[in-house]
Formats: sequence, C-alpha cells, structure tokens
Amino acid sequence: MSLGIDFGTTRTVVALGIDGRYVLAHFDVDGEYHDFVPSMVALHDGERHYGWDAAHLLRSGQAQAALRSIKRLLADTPPDAHLEELGGVCVLDLLAEFLAALRAALATSNLAEHLDFDQPLCATVALPANSTTQQRYTTLEAFRRAGFCVELVLNEPTAAAIEFAHQDRSTLSPRSPKRYMVVYDLGGGTFDTSAISLQGQRFELLDSEGIARLGGDDFDEVIYDGCLEATERSPQSISALLRERLLELCRDAKEALRPQSKKLLIDLGEVIDGAEPVGLDVKELFERCQPLMDRTLALIDRLFDGLIRFGIDPESVRELGGLYLVGGGVSFPIVSRTLRERYGRKLKLAPQPHASTAVGLAIAGDPAAGVHVREAVTRHFGVWREVEGGAQKRFDPIFSKGDRSGEDGVLEVKRAYRAVHNLGHLRFLECSDLDPDGQPQGDLMPWGALLFPYARELQGADGLDAVEVVPLSGAAPEIEERYRYHRDGRVSVEVRDLGTGFVVERWVGSF
Repeated sequence: MSLGIDFGTTRTVVALGIDGRYVLAHFDVDGEYHDFVPSMVALHDGERHYGWDAAHLLRSGQAQAALRSIKRLLADTPPDAHLEELGGVCVLDLLAEFLAALRAALATSNLAEHLDFDQPLCATVALPANSTTQQRYTTLEAFRRAGFCVELVLNEPTAAAIEFAHQDRSTLSPRSPKRYMVVYDLGGGTFDTSAISLQGQRFELLDSEGIARLGGDDFDEVIYDGCLEATERSPQSISALLRERLLELCRDAKEALRPQSKKLLIDLGEVIDGAEPVGLDVKELFERCQPLMDRTLALIDRLFDGLIRFGIDPESVRELGGLYLVGGGVSFPIVSRTLRERYGRKLKLAPQPHASTAVGLAIAGDPAAGVHVREAVTRHFGVWREVEGGAQKRFDPIFSKGDRSGEDGVLEVKRAYRAVHNLGHLRFLECSDLDPDGQPQGDLMPWGALLFPYARELQGADGLDAVEVVPLSGAAPEIEERYRYHRDGRVSVEVRDLGTGFVVERWVGSF
C-alpha cells in the first residue's frame, strides 16, 4: 500500500488506504492531535528542527532563524543554493531533512502499525501542475534521500479530482452526463486550476493553468502589511525572524476568520512585548486581497475558453461535474465569496480542503481502487537553436503544453541534424506560454547549458566549458537528440553521435 503524501507549502498531509478507507495521519502534539505537519524549519542552538518542533520554537521565540514555507524555495532557488541563515544547508538537503523528519513523525502516528520502517516507505506524491522540471527533479530526489520510494507522481489538481469522484460516486455513473470537472487549487504558496475528464475510473488531464507564487502566504502578507500600517511601523524596523513570527500570527488570525466577521483581530502582544492588539476592517482587507483573486479568475476564464478544442461546451452546466475548491487557501472567506458570485451552483467545496489532495493520492496508489491516470505536459519545454548562420536564435519547442503521453506515461521526441561546430551548448528553457511567433513568454525558467562535444577529439575530454566554439573542419557528424517526458513530469535528454556512439545523458534540472 502506498502513502499519499501532499507536501504542501504550509502544511504536509499524509493519507493511507486501510481496509477500503482512506485515513489521514494524525500526530500527537502535547496531547492534541493534528492531521498535518507544518512545512517549516527553525534553527535553535545551531541545529535545525522541522515540523511541529519548528513551529513550537518559532511561536515561543526560541528560534534563532526560521522559514515558514520551505516548499516555496523550490519556485525560485536552485537546489544547490546554500541558506546561510539556517546553518549553510543547501536547499535539496533541507527538503530531504524535512521529509526525513516527516518519516520519523509517521513512526509515532496512528498509521505506524501499518508501515514497515525497516524498508523505504512507498509513496504516491503530488506536485503543482505548473511546477518546473527542476522542481519535480529536486522534490523526487529529496523524497528518495529521506527514505521514501516514490511509486507514482500526480499533478495536485488531478489528485483532488480523484478524491472528488471517490466521495461523489454519482459523477462517475455511466448514466451521468458529466464529462469533466475543474479543480481550483489554492494552497499556501501556489495556485493551479485544471480541467480533468471523467470517464469511469479514468482521469485525464485536459488542460491546466497556474501561478507559481500565489497562495495563502500572499494573503498573510496583506494582513501583515495592514498590521504595520495600523501600528505605524516600517518594514525596515522588523527583523527577518520577527517577520516570520508576525506572519505566523497573521496566518492564525486568517484561519480563525469566519464569513460573518467584520473585524480581524491580531494580538501583536504575543510576539512584540507591550504591543496592543490590531483590528483590521474585513471589508477593507478583502478589497486589498481582490487583485490576488482577480489573477486566479483570469486563469479560470482562460481554462474554460480553451475547452472548446476538446469538444466540450464550457457553457453547458450538464457536462461540468463542478468547480471543485481544494487547498488550505480556499478557506479564506473572500475565495468562496468571489467564486460563488461568478459560478454560483457550479461551486463545490471539498469536505476537507487541506486534505483532498493527500486522500486522492492514497486512492491513486491503492491497486484495489482501479484508478487510471493520464497526465499531460503542463509547460512548454524547448531548446534555443542558432538560425541564419548563427546570427539569430530561435526557440525550438520540444514538448508543448497540452501534449499527451502514451499509455505507458512516456512521451518521446527526437531531433536529428549534422553539426557545424566543434562544441554544442544546448540551452534549455521552460515557459508557461508562447507568443504568436512561437517564442517564450509568461513565466520563464532557463536551465544551464548541456555541453556536447561534436568534434571527436573532444569526446570524453574534461574542461569543455573552457573550449572555444569554432566551425568544424571535415565531415559533419550526424547527431541525434532524444527527449523523454516521463510519467512523473521530469524530462531526460540523450545526445548521441551516431558515428562514434558517444552519448551524454542527463535529467533536466540536474545540471
């Protein structure tokens, strides 16, 4: 049996199938049971602590440094970057340490008797649909280092769709006219919206849109800014550690807010000696948050508009299984209020928004459930090519957003050409969109160059980065590039000299 692990920006939730039920892991924290672990790290006496230990150190003021949402590091920090404020640990090792701490916490949870800790724990994990190849590579490598065996990887909205269909069986009835559903997934740090087809126990990702840095943390920032304004404090007067403590306080206040609340109360005295409580007007707060909501609405509209190419009428209520709200961020009242004003009865709120993805992952990893998933490419991936004799560079899209893999979950693309220089610098790039001319735009993520020696005397040599690129003399070697988009969303590249058989193989994101 495979654990369903939703490694979230602010909370990590674990579920397991037991006798046909899908049970959440519960953790004993000073006599109180919680169904999540905070995705957090804190430094104390030179040692890093994770999860609930980190939360206690941060709240009690004992932490020397802290980071509340460690998953956000994946969005904009290289895996080998070192975090000096947290003891100089690199990002990849930090993530692996957190997941190892999660594994240790599971040994004292309610799921412990069903797990064999002498072996790597089998897991089905999820990633944001909009995550880059490097994010996927780094996350899976961290799980491996922490003692997990990842058997299946899904996009987070797909896992939520599986959970929805499991608890609403009528949606999958052969007589049901429902053809698809749309998932609105607002977590702590990322936003994804995806359309997923519903055909029995087969779930196929049709299309997706996302924002890499938009989630509940951003609402916390709005509340934090309001507190500073209300108390006439400048951001420069707040230390990095105090800022983390205040943001945690703002998150607690946000999660305690009710739809009928008129004021949001933040007791700053909990972290600042002598500070008075601050009361923020909820109506004004929602107005400040509205631009964030508008960004998500624009992507939902774009998603619905694109469904026509799949033969789906986005105006047909009969075909839509629902707009399903998942993720911890959807509990903030402005989210459901804004969406209900636009989509009305189409809206469906998950029974446990923060746990929906983990439960869906556990179902997908349960052989008895008989779930079949077919994902799609969620970002454009390609390589820069020289054209017009090297005078211009042109983006060659290898995998396009929306491309579908075969039944084995692998999509393969080949390129063949004759080299004209002694050394190839293959510069890869991912992006969220292409302009009308096929050039990258939107959210861009460039990767380092993969060096391939076309000149045979360079093949197998070291120090290629110091070699000057010059035109080849003599016969031009025939080169083949082979790209594979794997079931877990990672991309591998293989470059081969067909004459000599010399080959270089890499995972994109590992160089």
